[in-house]
Amino acid sequence: MRGGRHLAGLAILALAAAVALEARTFVVSFPTDPLGPGAFPLVAAALLALGGGAVLLEGSAAPDPLPPGALRRIVLATGSFVAYALLLAPLGFVTATTLEFAALAILFEGRILPSLGAGLGFALALFFLFVYGLGLPLPLGFLAG
Repeated sequence: MRGGRHLAGLAILALAAAVALEARTFVVSFPTDPLGPGAFPLVAAALLALGGGAVLLEGSAAPDPLPPGALRRIVLATGSFVAYALLLAPLGFVTATTLEFAALAILFEGRILPSLGAGLGFALALFFLFVYGLGLPLPLGFLAG
């Protein structure tokens, strides 16, 4: 399955290029820091590019077949992330993140109730970190009233 690794490496490199191009468009009307608002995305793009290059080089060395059921899990996980993005605003951060966490845990053979409990704990911890620790607003969804 060498082609799969090469394809993945090229996809990661394309993502790195897209992130870098988008980061170059960030403009802030007032000086925030000497590096500018695009510094973090450019660092992320550089790390993605390094990772993509490593995948390409490693992909040349040895084939790595996908384990049974891996493609199904990849498709379902991708679909769950799309659903998460669509449900985040209407359901709110805590509910949508709990469901996403649980869906991914169940996809990888977790039990339903422990997955939901762990997802709720994770979502609440992130909510309090982002809202109260970092001062970032998150959607409340139907919890807002």
